[in-house]
Amino acid sequence: MELLARQSSSYVVLVASIAALGGFLFGFDSSVIANAKDQMSAQFALSDFQWAQIVSVSLLGSMVGIPLSGIVSDRVSRKTLLQLVAVGFILGSLLSALANDLPVLYAGRFLIGVCIGIASYVSPLFIAEIAPRKTRGSLILLNGIAITFGQAVSFLIGYWLHDVSLSSWRLLLFTGTIPAAFLLVGMCLVPHSPRFLMMRYGSEKAREVLNKIRGNQREVQTELTEIEQIASHGYGSIQSLLKPPFCYVLLLGLSLGIFQQFSGINAIMYYGPVIFEAAGFHPIKSAILATSWLGFLNFIFTIVTLLFADKVGRRFCMLSGSVVAAFSMFAISLAVNEKWLIVVLLSTFIIGYCVSVGSLFWVVIAEIYPLKIRGLAMSIATVLQWAANFVVSISFLSLFHAFGELKLFWLFGFICLLAAITTYYFLPETARASLESIEENLLAGKKLRELGQVITSVKLGDLAVKTSNETVL
Repeated sequence: MELLARQSSSYVVLVASIAALGGFLFGFDSSVIANAKDQMSAQFALSDFQWAQIVSVSLLGSMVGIPLSGIVSDRVSRKTLLQLVAVGFILGSLLSALANDLPVLYAGRFLIGVCIGIASYVSPLFIAEIAPRKTRGSLILLNGIAITFGQAVSFLIGYWLHDVSLSSWRLLLFTGTIPAAFLLVGMCLVPHSPRFLMMRYGSEKAREVLNKIRGNQREVQTELTEIEQIASHGYGSIQSLLKPPFCYVLLLGLSLGIFQQFSGINAIMYYGPVIFEAAGFHPIKSAILATSWLGFLNFIFTIVTLLFADKVGRRFCMLSGSVVAAFSMFAISLAVNEKWLIVVLLSTFIIGYCVSVGSLFWVVIAEIYPLKIRGLAMSIATVLQWAANFVVSISFLSLFHAFGELKLFWLFGFICLLAAITTYYFLPETARASLESIEENLLAGKKLRELGQVITSVKLGDLAVKTSNETVL
């Protein structure tokens, strides 16, 4: 029995790792464009505003693709959606790499943006629905690791390829087809989410998959019963999200998404070379290398978050990380002329951001929403997050030149502080609670901070579902 459990656990990690390739593509394709600024600007004679359009058109694609896909993901398989995303990444990368004029480049980046937006929430959604409760946070964070690894790889490849030729940006953008091909093949080999199967095909199909990914018959039966009870609830429309108690968790997810982007992370990731060049890093290749360091640090501390998120809990990581990020930004605004001090402070900001809203936003929104509207709710939270991303990316260069680093980094620090305050008052501790117990607590009218209370026993038939009086700390 232990051997079967270990085999099932390894299989779940493999399935989650394949789905996390969507996260890798999210990180790689959203950041890779920053490495091509000087070459593409020279080749296409781009103004600052035209460059901002190239960066931002993918964000528009994200905002267009996410709402429709959210409805589809609750009616069509999460697995099928990730397969379609992989095809889109391949086509978008080819269009971008082969572009000889701006309209084709815009089209390629727009298509990539549609896929980035969908992958950004469908990958953690799929992983959350196949993961056991005790390791759910860690498995979802495999997707976060993949995102930050994709960002780090994009900067390193950009550094290595920068001097190959004056058009090495084409080869750089083409490399995005490789992980997309692996995602396409991999998703053909994994099962559907048992929770999706329960909604669409009933308990027997869900049981088949749970037998593969759990290995313990008692655990399979308990989880199957919980899913069946939740799947029998009679809501599932967009109107449901606008009414209590669902609107409360929706607003929490929306807030975290806004904080994630307005904290300043993508101003650094998209325009890191510009920031470092202004701080005195020359030539541009040195600025790219400094930015790649931040991407690598983001990757390393996503791994750290993975190791601790299920042990110390979401709330501790979110609170401590947000405070560190806030004070790092405040300090940066006072050290704008000290280039190596800026590197140190940006590094501490990355660490704080990564162990808080940077990584855990995706974990929390995959946990707090009810089953029947999970895909729709996650898509709404994600589209607002991408809208905030768009606002930062389209306006940063203009604001940077108009107001300077001082005011901008003070603003970013204030947003990080708001994230810490929101976490303290509203964020539930969801570690070690099943998705079904979180939903039952929501339906029972518990406060947001209390949604992580653990349902201690679920009895079959007409017997009541009992909940404990203690919150998970």
